[in-house]
Amino acid sequence: MSKIDLLSYGLIVVLICQAWSACPPKPPAECRSFLELSLEQRSVEFQTYPLEKQLEIYLCAMKTEPPNSSLAYSIADRGEQAVPVVVAKLKSLKNEGDQEDVIYVLEVMSDRGYLRGKKEVISQIRDVVDAMKLDLIKNRSSERLRKIQVNSGVKPFTYTP
Repeated sequence: MSKIDLLSYGLIVVLICQAWSACPPKPPAECRSFLELSLEQRSVEFQTYPLEKQLEIYLCAMKTEPPNSSLAYSIADRGEQAVPVVVAKLKSLKNEGDQEDVIYVLEVMSDRGYLRGKKEVISQIRDVVDAMKLDLIKNRSSERLRKIQVNSGVKPFTYTP
């Protein structure tokens, strides 16, 4: 092979690799089939899912372009009885981006008054935020936590010597 052939081959390999890495991974089949529905069909279908499945679909939809945060409102509409399941999901997640997305659901729930006076829930959210390593996500999640605290009537913890 000549140097030109090798250079051409190398260039093609690099372009393929760049194109491949620029494409986001495809969502799981179940999520993909949900996202292919019309907005109206999605709304109806989403309401039929159990809460755990709604959370999975929501997290998947948040990874699409553009992210679909509107499903957080449907989850929040489940009311106060959904809080323990949402908090348990938050605590079980390892991916900080997913944690931030679930904290957003809790923020919407706090906007609606479902976290009012729930100090233990606020404490659990704080524990997750405190353990975050990625500065950008941690800062956004901290802002969400502050809003949750204000909405919930729970004063932020401040250390005074």
